[in-house]
Amino acid sequence: MKMRVQAMLTGLMVVGTMVGAAGLGACERSHRTSEGRVPASVTIESSGRDVMVGETATFIARTRDTYGRDANIRWSSTAGDMTEEQDGRVARVKFKESGTYTVKATLLVDSREVQTAMTEVRVRPVN
Repeated sequence: MKMRVQAMLTGLMVVGTMVGAAGLGACERSHRTSEGRVPASVTIESSGRDVMVGETATFIARTRDTYGRDANIRWSSTAGDMTEEQDGRVARVKFKESGTYTVKATLLVDSREVQTAMTEVRVRPVN
């Protein structure tokens, strides 16, 4: 009788451990694709692709599938003076010279780079 009870308890412990491990794995995988990557993305909305020298262009970062995790945007531009608003979700760039420039928004999830979106802006001289 003792052996039968011990075998049943051992079986329950194994099943309980397997269920617990499966539950933990499911939580971990819910934030990753089948390849193990974080399925988050970022796109940029722009106030316009053509601006005049001295104008300020506005860029908005739209993120998807961050699952409530710590998500931040890191902005960069190949020219102009940039300011950020709304916790980095909005960037404004004032361009001082004509040319074609790139504005980038890099999405960081839990302090890891996930994706970078970019857009080009043509800055025309004032006639």
